[in-house]
Amino acid sequence: MFLVLIIFASAICISLTAAYFSIVGLATMFPGSREAIIIMGAVLEIGKLVAAVWLHKEWHSAFKFIRNYLLIAVFVLSIITSMGIFGFLSRSHVEHSASMEKEQALVAQIEAKISRENDFIIKKQESIKKIESTQSYSDTNKQETISRLQNRINSIKQEQELSIKQEQDLINKYELRLKDLDKELEGAKSTGLFSDDKKYKSILLKQKQERESISANISDSEARSNLVRSGSLSSINETRKQIDSTNALKIETIKEDPKIELYSSEIDKAYDRVAELENQSFEYGQGLRALETEMGPITYIVEALRDWTGIEVDTGKGIRIVIITLIFVFDPLAILLLIAATMSYAELERKRAEGDIPPDVREIRNKLLEEIEEYLQEGGIAEHFIERAKK
Repeated sequence: MFLVLIIFASAICISLTAAYFSIVGLATMFPGSREAIIIMGAVLEIGKLVAAVWLHKEWHSAFKFIRNYLLIAVFVLSIITSMGIFGFLSRSHVEHSASMEKEQALVAQIEAKISRENDFIIKKQESIKKIESTQSYSDTNKQETISRLQNRINSIKQEQELSIKQEQDLINKYELRLKDLDKELEGAKSTGLFSDDKKYKSILLKQKQERESISANISDSEARSNLVRSGSLSSINETRKQIDSTNALKIETIKEDPKIELYSSEIDKAYDRVAELENQSFEYGQGLRALETEMGPITYIVEALRDWTGIEVDTGKGIRIVIITLIFVFDPLAILLLIAATMSYAELERKRAEGDIPPDVREIRNKLLEEIEEYLQEGGIAEHFIERAKK
């Protein structure tokens, strides 16, 4: 008897749980008629269990039409119950996924705000640098200017030396030619009492034009050298005046621009907002990580299915597989346990009743039961068998 009670209690618990899930799931599918769906679902659940038990008990004696109709009704009602359970569990998954998506959207929104604040800070810092760059010379700028001017003087001197060297090389070349002409002329001189100057005068006349040209070229080179010296000296003096002016320049104390103070204040406020947003992002991130942790088991199930089957399965498909697996055993188990409880109770009552029946009567009854079972299996009707037995 104790086992019968356990089976019956288990059947009732599973049936009530399945009914609750199914009714809530159906009400979720039809939110416009929630109360009507709840009443209809509860009545149909009760009717399904009663029909299943009655069919098991009266299977052989029931009319074929009633038996087939109730069988189809129980099957359809089981499908409806499974649909309701599927809707209930799917709703839980959808709500969980919606919560995750909401947390992700909030985190993304906060990250976008942080990015905008950082861009704002960078722009303000650039504005401050721009203002500071327009202020008076700093000591560094002064030294850089002097160094640049000094480099310019050195460059002028180098150019002067190069130009003068080139002109001096030309002058040296011309002077060497003059020496050659002088040697030629010296060789034409005659010594002695009866010397003849005709040859000397002839060579001198011949060299006259070349000598004049060389003298003119030397004069031009010297003039150009003097001009280079004069121009270089003038440029150097002008540059040195600029150096003196720069050295005499007083470094003014940079006055604080009101905009710098304003921008600095805005930057500090932006940093405060960034810190607050980062705290919010951390809090929402904790909530998101908690939701992802709750999704951990189904993630491992999906990975196991992927490993076993080699088929790519996403989380949504994995959830549906798990739900379908549950609904295939949920409602059928409740019905079969209820039938098993009635069978166990009937068997218990039969054994209890057999205890009061004499052995010969029990033998006759068992024989009749066997005969009627064979008769019914052959397609006969119980009433016809009873009438035939009376005759």
